Amino acid sequence: MTNKEQLKAAIIAAFDTAVPDGARYTKVYASDMKQKNFIVYRSTKVFNYAVGFTPGATDLVIVPIDENNGTVTAGEPVMITDQNRGEVKKRDLQGRFRIATKDGRSFRLAVVPSVPKIASGWYQLPVDQKAEYEAFQQVKDLITG
Repeated sequence: MTNKEQLKAAIIAAFDTAVPDGARYTKVYASDMKQKNFIVYRSTKVFNYAVGFTPGATDLVIVPIDENNGTVTAGEPVMITDQNRGEVKKRDLQGRFRIATKDGRSFRLAVVPSVPKIASGWYQLPVDQKAEYEAFQQVKDLITG
């Protein structure tokens, strides 16, 4: 079983591998959950992300990630800058930060300072990121004005 520090290090390493010059970014773990309710059953799809940012700047790099037994694999990074940023919402009804690009990519990001191991039962990866969370809140405030 992977502990919180090992998982956080794996998320950071996956980001750094996927993003050129990735080590220069501050990284935070974010997630989103989409549920569909049907008469017979309910479907849940979880999305995990490593989000890179520079404190004081408004650019974000969002990297979809998959985790399997402590191994984190990065997807294709999406760079969101002032030039390609579309609609932004600081907080939707579920408390998620919403951000889109002008070409139609949209992300709903739930970022919390600490995810307890028990929450991994609710599909979030267990990490502690209090300092990164605070830094991300400041960047989010800059982006949403």
